[in-house]
Amino acid sequence: MNLLRKPIRKLLLRIFIWTEKKSKPIVTGNLHLWHREIHIHPYIIISVNAILIFAALIFEIGPVPTKLAGLLIFVFISFSLFIIYLKKHLTDLIKDNDAMMLLGILTSLSVLLIETIKSISTLSPFVVPLAGIIMLATLLLGYKTGLILAISMSFLCGLLYNFKLEFLFYHLTACLVAVNLAGKIYHRQDITIAGGKIILINILTIITISFLGKVPNTELHYNILWAGVNGIILIVFVLGLLSPLEMFFSRITNIKLIELTDFNQPLIKRLMMEAPGTYHHSIMVATLASRAAEAVEANALLARAGAFYHDIGKLVKPEYFIENQSQDNPHDNINPSMSGLVVTAHVKEGVNLAHKSNLDKPIIDMIEQHHGTSLIHMFYKKALENVDNAEEARFRYPGPKPKTKESAILMLADSCEAALRMSEKPSASRIKETVEKVINNKFIDGQLNNSPLSLSDMHIIAESIISTLTGMHHTRTDHDSKSDQPKENGKSIY
Repeated sequence: MNLLRKPIRKLLLRIFIWTEKKSKPIVTGNLHLWHREIHIHPYIIISVNAILIFAALIFEIGPVPTKLAGLLIFVFISFSLFIIYLKKHLTDLIKDNDAMMLLGILTSLSVLLIETIKSISTLSPFVVPLAGIIMLATLLLGYKTGLILAISMSFLCGLLYNFKLEFLFYHLTACLVAVNLAGKIYHRQDITIAGGKIILINILTIITISFLGKVPNTELHYNILWAGVNGIILIVFVLGLLSPLEMFFSRITNIKLIELTDFNQPLIKRLMMEAPGTYHHSIMVATLASRAAEAVEANALLARAGAFYHDIGKLVKPEYFIENQSQDNPHDNINPSMSGLVVTAHVKEGVNLAHKSNLDKPIIDMIEQHHGTSLIHMFYKKALENVDNAEEARFRYPGPKPKTKESAILMLADSCEAALRMSEKPSASRIKETVEKVINNKFIDGQLNNSPLSLSDMHIIAESIISTLTGMHHTRTDHDSKSDQPKENGKSIY
């Protein structure tokens, strides 16, 4: 066995050195270490984990040639199936370098924990906190990733502990419960509650195993104690690692999203003080977007958080935006082309502010995409009145167009709220007409082409926004008031 350790250690060292040479660090300015990006090919990460698991299994079964051949085939088939699963069901994960690195680290950590606890004879296999790693994986990488990792790591644990099914059953049960509970964690105290539930599940599983005769009944009370220790380690493990992993790997969890919408966040406080109109608009859009996201089973918390920050770029020149104007309009004193530049610049300014404030990438993407490449109709129309051949491209936002459900919902909610803001006490029929017109215009203009929204989703979103706006405005039922008409049929909003 000692003969194998030295060559394996050398091989792993060479792979890590090669990986470091192949990585391409991208550093902007004087970024902190945890804000730097290091790109490593996904297959390198998978290969390193495969070698680590292969080495762990070799130490378990011994250097017997026939067993080594069988083990090599087993690891090859397992990781081939894993790669196929990633390509088919987790394509976004493969494209996300940070996510792949995190997945590799969590997998390696699982193996190292199993081997470390196994090497200490006084510790029981029931104390291995696999469920904690699975809960982290689900919180940071999503349900599907957590599920596949739960199954594979539980199976590996059973293999490493002399191919015993009782340990596979115990850890698989706890890990599947952890995957399920992770989706219900919205506050950090919820992790403690989830840990308590997993302790109960662990105890029930151990009692079941004992009744089946897989472990001696005389050791039942000790095993129950180990199950409790497992849950306590899980709680400490998840609470201790969640925040650092969120920061280092640019992950955004439900907990982080709720924290981002705290009114004491610096950028939100600045909006409140320096651009109160934009702040009120953002709160309204957040309500519309979160309810619409719930209706189409998108991430309502992400839609809400994105809406809070989507217009932070207006902090640079708040007086140039209609919701912050009391009397004078600065656009009256400059030409339409300059007005267009000032208005479209708020997207770029918002992205810059978001980077300086270390906001997470999904939020920055929503800031960048919330207008897509929409046309600013009012200034373009003014330009046409002055110049016959005004270039339309100069009056469009730089984009890109929304690429996710949440970004597309934010665009629609933002445009609908802005259009209705131009009406005084709009009626229910006027709200319905305006929302349908705004969404139809966005669709015809191709702004939703890159988003995964279906026509059915758009219909549901429209109904949700109409319902929410009707409740917000406490509308009356008359249909004939001319004062309800929004300017330019909802197209003049900037």
